[in-house]
Amino acid sequence: MWTFVGSRENEVWIWLALEVNSRKVIGYAIGDRSIDTFKRLWDGISDKVKRKATFYTDRWDAYNLIPYKQRIVKRGGTNHIERLFLTLRNDNPRLTRKTLRFSKSFEMLENSLRLWIHYHNSSTVS
Repeated sequence: MWTFVGSRENEVWIWLALEVNSRKVIGYAIGDRSIDTFKRLWDGISDKVKRKATFYTDRWDAYNLIPYKQRIVKRGGTNHIERLFLTLRNDNPRLTRKTLRFSKSFEMLENSLRLWIHYHNSSTVS
């Protein structure tokens, strides 16, 4: 998911990892759409989860860092995360597409995302 920081020329990508059964966010990273940003997301996921989980992705090159046997590229496999992005956009006007609102600083974007993740995870029934 992308948004702006400071101006419309400064695109920033929000990367989230979602545990499908509980619908809780288990990792996030904010940055560009590069392998380095994905590495930050990947490093933020616990080793226990990384060892046993199956990851559903699209065909973005950065996801090739996920072990082949744990990665499923499947049409419709990302519907849960896409729905979460919609909820995030509805809850936070600064992330709505084609809006006049956007974060003025990277720190404020990260703080608002952290608060939203905390709220989302604490209100999600396990």
